[in-house]
Amino acid sequence: MKKLRILLLFLTFILLGIQAKAQVEVIADGRLQTILEQHIVFNEISRTAPGFRIKVGVFTGVGSKQKAFTLRDEINQNFPQLRAYVFFDEPSFIVKCGDYQTKLDSFSDYLTLKAIYPNVAIIRDYINFPVLSKDDLTLPEYYEEETE
Repeated sequence: MKKLRILLLFLTFILLGIQAKAQVEVIADGRLQTILEQHIVFNEISRTAPGFRIKVGVFTGVGSKQKAFTLRDEINQNFPQLRAYVFFDEPSFIVKCGDYQTKLDSFSDYLTLKAIYPNVAIIRDYINFPVLSKDDLTLPEYYEEETE
């Protein structure tokens, strides 16, 4: 009987605790809200995040731009699941592929590419966000189109 009373008393406290609602008022400096809003705007504008890519080739000198775009097209044709990019970092054209969040994610593609291109390397880079839908496949703003 005593255990039953304790159980009923316990259940009563639980039910009362569920029905009770608390209100919290946060008092903070207004500058904190401004910084938070600026952070949200920056994240909406930024289309990149820190991650890893596979560097496939670096070309300098005469015809380096054409060689880089040829390699990019070859990678896109042979490995359609990878997105290949050409970057210009004076005086070199650099071909990189993939958008990996971790180094481990890039490793299987690295091994596949290593068999064909012996000088590949996994590097830290800013990557595009992962593709969630076909709308995400738009080219980033720093993408350089081949011109003739």
